[in-house]
Amino acid sequence: MNFVTLAARNLGRRKGRTALTVLGVAVAISLLFSLLSFNSGYESQLNREIDSLGVHLLAVPKGCPYEAASLIMHGGVIPKYLSAQDLASVREIDGIKIASPMLLHQFYVSGSPHVVYGVRINETLLLKPWWKVEGRFFSDDEAGVIMVGHSLAEKENLTVGQKIPFGPQREEFQIVGILDRTGEQDDQFHFLPLAEAQRIFRKQDRITTVAVKVEDVREISRIAGEMEKIPSVQVVTMAQITGTIMNLAASARTLLLSVIAVALVISAFGILNTLLMSINERAQEFGMMKAIGASGLDIGRMVMAETVFLTAAGGLLGVGASLVGSGLIESLVKSWLPYAPGGSFLFADPALLAFCLLFSVLMGLICGLYPAVKSSRTSPMEAIRGGME
Repeated sequence: MNFVTLAARNLGRRKGRTALTVLGVAVAISLLFSLLSFNSGYESQLNREIDSLGVHLLAVPKGCPYEAASLIMHGGVIPKYLSAQDLASVREIDGIKIASPMLLHQFYVSGSPHVVYGVRINETLLLKPWWKVEGRFFSDDEAGVIMVGHSLAEKENLTVGQKIPFGPQREEFQIVGILDRTGEQDDQFHFLPLAEAQRIFRKQDRITTVAVKVEDVREISRIAGEMEKIPSVQVVTMAQITGTIMNLAASARTLLLSVIAVALVISAFGILNTLLMSINERAQEFGMMKAIGASGLDIGRMVMAETVFLTAAGGLLGVGASLVGSGLIESLVKSWLPYAPGGSFLFADPALLAFCLLFSVLMGLICGLYPAVKSSRTSPMEAIRGGME
């Protein structure tokens, strides 16, 4: 007797109930896969983005929270500034290889914010040697020139050599270079020579942050301590930035975990209810099977096979839906997070796919255990007379 075939046929006889049960499992597994994939991808992309910053320490104005460094990474503007004297004091510290000043600012065009980085290009290229550009890089002493990120250029149809009105006074600037795609936040920004950024935004001798790269990473703690002695400087390490952003994201992940837990419980009860109803409806069928020689173990195996079919199908459907709708899911989750790195978080990790599918089957085995035991104890005479209670 082929109990696997019987199980499949039994599910096919109740298409509506079977479809709803599979859908319930699919929702739970889809949420599970999405969260696990997102969590892994988020941390990976965050670490990649921090590495791409090319620095070990950031000096920010004293009194700014650690979130200020996260804002700097993502193009946010903080209300305090460092001075040229602060920069000079930082550069005097022994063990610092590069101390590059940056000014971040925003201006609006038709209600849309544009983020500007004022940088010293030679120092920035030492921090980010992977930068490549269509056209050329500007020099630090040039005026009226600008570089733009790849995504920004695509969005606004900008080309090398084009002249655009720029800044609060809508001055004419020429685009001398467009960055090749980096996959990071740099793709969204404008880049100016630092002196030009300070001039057009009227922030002479003011900087937002100093990006510091040390000669020996083992000296980071000592150098950070020396920098903290400068009265107006607060130091943020890359580890602190990571910890801050991950703490901010924890609340969103907790919410997602709660949703998944509820979905899994609902799915489990749905499976259990479907099986118990099926058993009660098929009491006479089970009795007849026993009467013609089927054992309780045979019936229990058939019920377990039905459960595994339901959960395996739901698992496959849920994982497939997550992969197909990964873009929508990712954009939704990112909207809940205060800071989200660039790049994609959801990807088809074979190990994660296997885990979610095995989890769905395990859930089926657990949920099917009681119905299988109950069905296996069916008495042929009682089942034939009136069905199971």
